[in-house]
Amino acid sequence: MGILPKQVAAIIPENARQSVKRSLQGFFQFGLTKISGGKSNALLWSYGHFELTPFTIFQGFSQGKNLLPNLYGGKNSIWEDPELRGIIPIQDFKAQKDLLRRLKKEKTLPPETQLQIKVNTNFKETITGCSRTNGKKNRVWLTPEFIKSALELHEMGIAHSVEAYQNGILVGGVIGLAINGYFTSLSLFHTVDNASKIAFYYLLVKLKDDGFTLHLSGAANSWFTQYGMVNVEKEEFRISLMKAVATPAKFTPTVPQLSF
Repeated sequence: MGILPKQVAAIIPENARQSVKRSLQGFFQFGLTKISGGKSNALLWSYGHFELTPFTIFQGFSQGKNLLPNLYGGKNSIWEDPELRGIIPIQDFKAQKDLLRRLKKEKTLPPETQLQIKVNTNFKETITGCSRTNGKKNRVWLTPEFIKSALELHEMGIAHSVEAYQNGILVGGVIGLAINGYFTSLSLFHTVDNASKIAFYYLLVKLKDDGFTLHLSGAANSWFTQYGMVNVEKEEFRISLMKAVATPAKFTPTVPQLSF
């Protein structure tokens, strides 16, 4: 009868096994770092192989990572840590004149066309609306696995939605994660013109009213520039992120009152 692997392991001294283990770890780490183009990229690649759970999503976003669409199929996630981030200054956000005109006009519109804004009333339907691809295959990162975890994060008071309704029907909204004083917007959707833009403007006012200090709005140089988005470098973003995560703030259920 041959010697079984467990028996071999019992024969080899513990310090020798640990030495072999460290050598193998170093060898594979070196190879992965070279192939990935650096230690940070190797770490992101490794992180993408973890199952998407409420904890891994919370951990990834609290460290400032971004989750991207997987354009190549497969089950692995794609996380990035870009050199530039798009930040909307909470105290100095703005909106284009046409959106401001629409916001001012809202109360004068007939009841059937007015938009009603609500907070965290139907997170599930809002994230479902955000996940629709409009026929663009492989362009969505709000996968069923992500949505399941996001619903759990919503129950924990971490994931939130600002919603726009017309005649009681959800026609637009925005979702995001709140981690103390840090808020990251994840996605928007609309089925009525300007509904998502209006919901997003309410979110901006809400973050200011609720005492948030950092708002990540997505990729640098995106269409969010119309709200006053600025690009910040990675190191500056990380410093602001650490301060914001350490700053107490609560995403309240209150719908803000607009003043112009």
